[in-house]
Amino acid sequence: MAQNQMDILMPKLHDICLAIINEVKNLRSAVSCAAMATLGDMYVHLQRAMDSEVEGTARVLLHKASEANNFIRQAANFALGHMVQSCTPTRVMNALLVGGLSHRNAAVRSCTAQYLERLAKVMGMARLLSGKKDLTDRFLIAVSKLAVDPAQEVRHHGRNILRNVATKMWDKFAPRKERESLREVISKVNLKERYILSG
Repeated sequence: MAQNQMDILMPKLHDICLAIINEVKNLRSAVSCAAMATLGDMYVHLQRAMDSEVEGTARVLLHKASEANNFIRQAANFALGHMVQSCTPTRVMNALLVGGLSHRNAAVRSCTAQYLERLAKVMGMARLLSGKKDLTDRFLIAVSKLAVDPAQEVRHHGRNILRNVATKMWDKFAPRKERESLREVISKVNLKERYILSG
C-alpha cells in the first residue's frame, strides 16, 4: 500500500504507525521483524510524508537495535537506515536525539551515535555547521556528549563526527599552510583509536 496506494494510507497514517509500533514490540521475533521491515518500506516509499511519525517510530527501532537477538538487530538497523536516507534530515536528527541520546542503555546510545554519524554524512558538514537556528547548537551539543560517553562504542562514533567537524572547520578557517599538519594530527588520532578498539 505504501508503494502503490498512498492515497488510501495517508489519511490513517498515524493510526497505522501506532499499530505497527505495537507489532514491533511483539515478543515473537518473526512478527517484530516483519513490522520493522514494514516501517522500512514506509520510509522508502512515503519518504517525507513519514516525517510526522519519525519520532515515535525511531524510538522503538532504537530500542530494538540494542537487543541481543541478531535478527531483531538487523531488522531494526535496516529500518533505521531507510529512515536516515528517506525522511527530512532535521526531523530524523530530532528523533535520534529524543529517542536515544540520554538513554540508560549504552547499546541504544551507541546505535543513536552510529545513525547520527550516518545522518551527518547525508546532510553534509557545511549544512550542519551553517549556524541555522537550533540545528548547529543541538548537533554540536549532542556530538560533544557522545564523544565523552562512558561507553567506548558510543565515544567511537561521537569522536568520528567530531573529527569530521574539526576537519571542516580547519578547512574553512585554518591558514592554508597549516592544514596539512592538522590533517596529519587527525590521522594519528584515528590510528591510535583504531589500535585501542582492536586491542
